[in-house]
Amino acid sequence: MSRMSAPAAAIAHTRRAFVFLLDLLYPPHCGGCDRYGEGWWCTVCNDRTQWLGVCESRTTLVLPSGELLTVISAAKFAPPLREGIHRFKYEGWPQLAEAFAAHMSAIWQAHDLSANDLIVPVPLHAARLRERGFNQSLLLARHVSTATGMPLQTNALRRVRPTQQQAHLDAAARRENVRNAFAALPELIEGRAIVLVDDVFTTGATLMECTNVLNRAGARCVTALTLARA
Repeated sequence: MSRMSAPAAAIAHTRRAFVFLLDLLYPPHCGGCDRYGEGWWCTVCNDRTQWLGVCESRTTLVLPSGELLTVISAAKFAPPLREGIHRFKYEGWPQLAEAFAAHMSAIWQAHDLSANDLIVPVPLHAARLRERGFNQSLLLARHVSTATGMPLQTNALRRVRPTQQQAHLDAAARRENVRNAFAALPELIEGRAIVLVDDVFTTGATLMECTNVLNRAGARCVTALTLARA
């Protein structure tokens, strides 16, 4: 077994010490109820979350082209997960991504999405990314990629213009808000089966617009995977 070099060992030791110090100063507490001692998503909130079974986790959307888009969702967008997602996205709690993505990976396995080729997260516009500091869909996608072994492609899809936050828009306004907001690179997409990852599926406007763009770029097929369904 190869041994770690002295500089690498020193870096690893420093990192562990830094993480230990952070845990002392800012101990992990639940993003749903603020309970200390059980990490970022406690067993009480996890048990209260309305995780979806195999049959009820699937939704089928009809694209403008007439093609069908299957959306697989891990849970209902209801308390306490709703509050956890709000903290995750808007209050700077990226630590929640790993716990949430574990359930997305589980529903992935239940639906056996292993025949696909790539995971592609729904992108943020650069301005929103600077404001938030991270792309929540990318964090979820990264953990799902690690758990499932499917490659993650972060450059295949990009948001080419800023959009309003969708949360307070009705269905028609959501569709208009994301119209022509995305672009894809055909050389990374053509002939590939894509799993499109996002955090919350409400009306499906964002997922359908992204899927239209991916299909035009030559994707063989697209399946969407989300943490929650409203």
